[in-house]
Amino acid sequence: MGLTTKLEKQILIVEDEGVIAADIQGRLERLGYGVPAIARSGEEALHFARSTPFDLVLMDIRLKGDMDGIATAQAMRTELETPVVYITAHADEETINRATRTEPFGYILKPIRDSELRSAVQISIHKHEMERQLRVSEAWLSTTLRSIGEGVVATNTDGEVVFMNPVAERLTGWSAAAAHGRQLMDVLALHEESSDAPAENPLVELFAGPAHGASARTDRACTLTSRTGASATVEIACFENRSDDLLGAILVLRDISGRRELERRVMQSQRMEAIANLAAGLAHDFNNQLTVILGCADELSGSLSNGQRDRALEIKHAGSLATALTSQLLTLSRHQAMRLEPLNINASIVEMQPAISTALGKLRVLTTNLGPNLGNVRADRNQLKQVLLNLSLNARDAMPGGGELRMETSNVDIRAGSAKAELFPPGPYVRLLVSDSGEGMDPDTLARIFEPFFTTKKPGFGTGLGLSMVHSIVVQSGGLITARSELGLGTAFEILLPRLAAFQKLHGRKDHQRQPSLAAAASDATPTVLLVDDEDSVRRAMHMHFEREGYQLLEASDGQEAEVIAQEYGEPIHILVTDVTMPGMTGPQLADRLAAFRPDIKVLFVSGYPHDSPAGDFLPKPFSAAELLGRVRLLLGATAPVA
Repeated sequence: MGLTTKLEKQILIVEDEGVIAADIQGRLERLGYGVPAIARSGEEALHFARSTPFDLVLMDIRLKGDMDGIATAQAMRTELETPVVYITAHADEETINRATRTEPFGYILKPIRDSELRSAVQISIHKHEMERQLRVSEAWLSTTLRSIGEGVVATNTDGEVVFMNPVAERLTGWSAAAAHGRQLMDVLALHEESSDAPAENPLVELFAGPAHGASARTDRACTLTSRTGASATVEIACFENRSDDLLGAILVLRDISGRRELERRVMQSQRMEAIANLAAGLAHDFNNQLTVILGCADELSGSLSNGQRDRALEIKHAGSLATALTSQLLTLSRHQAMRLEPLNINASIVEMQPAISTALGKLRVLTTNLGPNLGNVRADRNQLKQVLLNLSLNARDAMPGGGELRMETSNVDIRAGSAKAELFPPGPYVRLLVSDSGEGMDPDTLARIFEPFFTTKKPGFGTGLGLSMVHSIVVQSGGLITARSELGLGTAFEILLPRLAAFQKLHGRKDHQRQPSLAAAASDATPTVLLVDDEDSVRRAMHMHFEREGYQLLEASDGQEAEVIAQEYGEPIHILVTDVTMPGMTGPQLADRLAAFRPDIKVLFVSGYPHDSPAGDFLPKPFSAAELLGRVRLLLGATAPVA
């Protein structure tokens, strides 16, 4: 029989007896179903089913030909998932057992009654529709579970794994197939974060507690070790899976290693920022006092002789060493003036290699692996050398019995969405990896490695600021630094500095010395200096230097007083020497006000806090008499001391 127009529900009849097939067709059509085809053999039934979608197949078990009804139903189930209801006059046990293995939707025994036909067809079509909807829901659920970014593990009530998504496979190192049917703790190698002791099965606490329905859950953080040996810190949320009865549990594994590292870095950054602010304040006050000490020592050394002069020179030498210390503090505070220029890290390593090898000594060896076509970075040349030297000295002390210090460089690109992007801003970088084969550090020491005075004092770096200065220099250069270490396995410092565009034409920074002003004061006039500093001792020291050279002096202890003096003084004021940071009116504010009615006045800013350096001429404290007077002469355009 040929195909007919498709009705709402289409049923295929497979029956080799024509009279019986026609009778069933008539009954179904009276019940409102369409019968577009009648097949008389298994082969013909498969042909119709492959070309036309049917909602149900009524299949006679006994068919002529090579395929009986059961074999045909099995083929349809495997290939097309078409629901089948058997029609048979044979209800023997062997036939029923064989037919059952094909999972039919029902049986209708001959002779067929209308009521049995109606109920069998309705129930089978409804059941098939429900199963189809269930399969769609399961497909959506499976796709969702496999695509989310967290690991999902499902267990039954016996604690056996029944499902794992790809993220859980990656975290555990187990495939879903290999883990299926295994006990949960055979798959999850969990350890307590604090003690590294084996963690308790999360299902124990979940199932032991009172039943709270679908909302029952437990949460904890543990260390998870995969089958490959990789470790990750995971946050585990464990939920009951129940309908009316408990079906098992759902575990959600969230890898928080990146988040923990980010939190650690934020805390470290906050600690370093607090230390930097403290260091900046100390350096500012210390520089003020050093200015006085050096000034007095300079004055004494010029007026004394023999042994007393030598003692005065020792004071100057000690002051110079203290000046170097404040310079380190300012570097730590990230307020040290930097001479940024395009640099190639490979060239800096090659230049420093002899000094580093000497510092390492005979028992330790330096090896390098310098990447080709390395991009340039923008950094301070001398401070970059200080980074290399400080890291080398740290490695030397970590290898008392000898070992290898390795420096590697390469270009890296951190792409948005990558694992690295959770810790570093996306973009092009130059990577410097400095690693040693030394003793390594425990996690507590590693967490505080960049704090000043925490680590063992290094030879030549008695302040204990070596690694703290490295951290500050890298951050001040716009880069990032991380450290990793394990006891017995050495330590590695990874530095990422932003890479300059490859097509950019880079030129070294050129410092242009200021030429003497053409509008200098007349050579026969005595220049007048307005000296402003809120520190009396510093102001007195500078007064002594200027007075010795014969300058005309006006003095004020703050900006307001200096403004009044400048307004009332009837003669020219040739230069303003003012501290930058003063209470009330700052040095730059004072300079702006004086420029309104004394436009020709020169300005020299001084400060023990170089971060405050404004636009214009600036001299950081502490300074010697020669540095102060030389800068003033340059501003005034004079080439010789005032007579």
